[in-house]
Amino acid sequence: MGADALRPPPSFWEKRYTKAYQQEELQSLKPSTLTSEQKRDIIVAAAEDKKANYMTEIDLRGKTLIADFFIICSGTSNIHIRSISDGVIESMEEHGIRAHRTEGYSEATWIVVDYGDVILHVMSEDERDRYKLEKLWTREVVADSTGATILPISAALPDDEHAGLTLDEDDEDTDEEDGDEDLDGDDEDDQAELTALDSDEEDHKDGARA
Repeated sequence: MGADALRPPPSFWEKRYTKAYQQEELQSLKPSTLTSEQKRDIIVAAAEDKKANYMTEIDLRGKTLIADFFIICSGTSNIHIRSISDGVIESMEEHGIRAHRTEGYSEATWIVVDYGDVILHVMSEDERDRYKLEKLWTREVVADSTGATILPISAALPDDEHAGLTLDEDDEDTDEEDGDEDLDGDDEDDQAELTALDSDEEDHKDGARA
């Protein structure tokens, strides 16, 4: 039997090196010990580096099990939208974190990069205006009128006067008291009007007797 017969086929080496590469890659992406707040900060910083517009941070903690944070931002073109998502993906991988899933990359009008407890939405301005994700969840807006990122502020979303409003027991009691006061006021007015009518009727009778 010749030496060539004992030599492994090329596919053997291909599989072996591929497996070794995959193991090395997996070792470099160790299980994340970062909190959702730390992931959020990395994503926001990476998106800012790529000049993302109108950054919005939505705090979902205590509201849903979908995630802790949504980060929503806009790109000016398909290329810009891809650039933002690529920058975030690269930055997160540098911290040993790989996205659970990425959707919409080929169309690049709305790219979703899912990191489990933090989800990034990079959208065109048209898509963002059409779907209005911010109106689903009332939280912090982190952009000024030019699209530049600023510190978060707590505010209800514009054009939604009922967003985030709840009626507590104190409000209900106040409303009931106001209602009672209104009813009492109406009763007093009605009584005064009846008294005036009775007085007019007596005057009319006295005039008739005279």
